[in-house]
Amino acid sequence: MPVPTVPCAPGRLPLLGHGPRLVRDPVGLLQSLRGEGPVVRFHVGRRPVHVVNAPDLLRRMLVTDAGAFVRGLAYDRARPFLGDGLATADGDAHLRRRRLMLPSFHRARLLGYTGVMRAQADALAGSWRDGQRVAMDEALHRTSAAGALRALFRTDLDDAAVAEIDDCVTVFLREIPLRAVLPRFAERLPTPGNRRFARAAARLRRIVDGMIEERRGAPGTRDDLLSLLMDARDEDTGAGMTPRALRDEVMTILAGGSETVPSTLSWLYHELGRNPAVQARLQAELDTVLDGRPVEFADLHELSYTRRLIDETLRLHSVAWMMSRRARTDVDLGGYRIPAGAELLFSPTTLHRDPDLYPDPLRFDPDRWLTPPPREYFIPFGAGPRKCVGDHFSYIQMAVIVATVSARWSVAPVEGSRVRERASGALRPDHLPMTVTRRRRDGYGRPHGTSPRAAAYARASSAPASTVEQETRYGV
Repeated sequence: MPVPTVPCAPGRLPLLGHGPRLVRDPVGLLQSLRGEGPVVRFHVGRRPVHVVNAPDLLRRMLVTDAGAFVRGLAYDRARPFLGDGLATADGDAHLRRRRLMLPSFHRARLLGYTGVMRAQADALAGSWRDGQRVAMDEALHRTSAAGALRALFRTDLDDAAVAEIDDCVTVFLREIPLRAVLPRFAERLPTPGNRRFARAAARLRRIVDGMIEERRGAPGTRDDLLSLLMDARDEDTGAGMTPRALRDEVMTILAGGSETVPSTLSWLYHELGRNPAVQARLQAELDTVLDGRPVEFADLHELSYTRRLIDETLRLHSVAWMMSRRARTDVDLGGYRIPAGAELLFSPTTLHRDPDLYPDPLRFDPDRWLTPPPREYFIPFGAGPRKCVGDHFSYIQMAVIVATVSARWSVAPVEGSRVRERASGALRPDHLPMTVTRRRRDGYGRPHGTSPRAAAYARASSAPASTVEQETRYGV
């Protein structure tokens, strides 16, 4: 019996394939393919790329048959910047590196990171004036980048160093999607984008090498991720990381963790501004649980509505809009033969907006997480052996920032502003101008008119949700 051919997406152009549409509207293209079948192919020039849409096939690719696939084209193109760190490694090398990294994200470490994260969020919340217009996406980006860098690497890292690292990573994230779809020879052309990419990679390598050299000169003086990585030993061989391997892991962490938190928080505050009832419900929970005091790690499991709000933002506005794999051998997916070496893509964003999986998918509704969907339907951090090692770290940082900022401030969109999705290294708002209003407080640290009983009532009440153009715990 002949094997069916993977259907081709409509709109293929001679020579160019689907490339122009992929560049112009990548999320729209991937979203349109969900109705074309469980596996669909489109073409970048003459090169076919297979898009996996069906959740059961996606789970096979990411979890049950993960060994049959390796990192795909996007990761190949990231290697000149990231090196051979956890994000680009495969097979046994990936497993060894993951084992070395995991202790840095265990519960005790996450507990220690919370204070640094809160200090950065508190600095942000203390910098605004009542009624001020704020570029919220930029403010959240600076705060989350500084918090992550100082929590993981150096609490005394100055603002200039944070900004320089962030600038380098921003160049990487802006350039990598285009590099992933262009022919390989295009990487060697002397274009402005290629020159920016090379300069940013070289500069970030020098910064990271300097951090490592400084730490080698003063061993045992800090208890952070960098020190843990330098002290880590492979449980099979007893060997530590080489200087290059150490640099590659640090580069991977800097690049991989720099977009999920700020972009997700930007979308979250965008939704709070458009949904006053949701914002009021969040603040009622913060008033009840925190009662005016700073958030602590132990509070996070009590902030159930906050967690649902974060999960719903990760669903509707999945910042990792495209991920790739490559078939190691010939494989069967949904009755289709996928040849060895074939490139495959999947989109958490379009999966999370599938009406067959999430009723009324464009409706922003945190309460849909009171009855969470099957785990394989929700993959904001990936799944299986290559799931992001820092997912709990990201959840904690988002919860701490939201709890710190929203306990003190309400936000509203600037009148006349229109926010659009921009797909680069992450799916982020193109801009996010907002007006911040200070919440008035009584002598007990609570907002005027808010008693614990009233806050509890507000939290339990239902809030209307809006339409847009698995409950896990925080690593405890």
